[in-house]
Amino acid sequence: MKLFCSIFFAGLAIAASCAADEVTVENRVSYLGRPAVVMITSEYYGNLMNDDGESTVYLSSDDPEFELELDIPQFSTGSFGSGFVVSRDGYIVTNAHVVHETEEELKAEFALQALEWAAEEWPAIYVAHGAEPYPATEEDLLEIYDLFLTYDLETMQEILVRFGSPASLDRSPAGYPAEIRKISPQEIWVGSGEYKYRSGKDLAIIKIETSDELPTATLGDSRSVEVGDRVVVIGYPGVTTSWQNSELSWETDYVPSVTSGIISAKKRLPDKSEVFQTDAAIYHGNSGGPAFNADGEVIGIATFGSGTTLVSGEWLDVQGYNFLIPINVAKSFISELNIDTAQSETAQAFERGFDHYWNGSPSEARREFDAILALDPTNQYAVEYSSMAQRG
Repeated sequence: MKLFCSIFFAGLAIAASCAADEVTVENRVSYLGRPAVVMITSEYYGNLMNDDGESTVYLSSDDPEFELELDIPQFSTGSFGSGFVVSRDGYIVTNAHVVHETEEELKAEFALQALEWAAEEWPAIYVAHGAEPYPATEEDLLEIYDLFLTYDLETMQEILVRFGSPASLDRSPAGYPAEIRKISPQEIWVGSGEYKYRSGKDLAIIKIETSDELPTATLGDSRSVEVGDRVVVIGYPGVTTSWQNSELSWETDYVPSVTSGIISAKKRLPDKSEVFQTDAAIYHGNSGGPAFNADGEVIGIATFGSGTTLVSGEWLDVQGYNFLIPINVAKSFISELNIDTAQSETAQAFERGFDHYWNGSPSEARREFDAILALDPTNQYAVEYSSMAQRG
């Protein structure tokens, strides 16, 4: 897993008496944009298979009497990121690296997990059979790792999409299984030496199946983006979840974070494709999430940040210099799949509801929010916004 200025919206705090012209860009984009933003988890389950097609490993020693066959456990690895709904029937845009790992990456990860298993379990087994403990040296560990790299790998992937909530939950939202419908992974190495770089759009279109009328994000035109334009990013940075920040409660893991900034520059990647630089905070977990303009249109996709390699070899993230893929790149994928991106009835009802709310008509707003539940019965935003309107 892998990937925002100063304003976070975890709760709801706008008075109904607030005039529409007093509502900030961040307020409007946050309230209308969040329902279409989703958390995406991708989990790979893998079995290492030997030449006999078995998920086993043979242990032996200098003692010809000692030979043992062990079952290799199943291992798993995963990541999570963000995405946004672009059609009422469940098409979602995200980054490729949120839902895809190369076979080489997976084999290296599972071989490492198998090595950790061997280092923990094998020495006691050898001693129990009267042999010297193994592995016992760094050379032993490298030997075992290289062995597992020769194994074939059988994997199964599970992608789940979860819709967020504007407030605390008493249980985790149900996940929708998703399938990849189109992907351009950033995995092709081009060039040579120090000028070697990755090529690929790092974009994916995934699909969930549901009969609900899902809230959709409105897509803008990235050709109209200018340096200095306001930008609002919505997503699920890992540091704001209890999984990565033990100070936080799991009850708000599915409350998306909203950050804002400007378009700082237009840059190019080595393959000549354009990206937008922004000072809006973006962190691991934001990957694949939408960046909105002041009109509430998606103009970019949060993709990667900046950093530097320390003397120790560790990577240090540097905030304030983050990058967005222009939305028009994703729109070409959407066009190829003939996806209907017309604004859904649910999204329109959210807009009408807040127009009423911000113009001092909370009862009218509540009717719109309640109507959403007939279209999308599990929509947590409709529930919370209706309660907010009832409170006036």
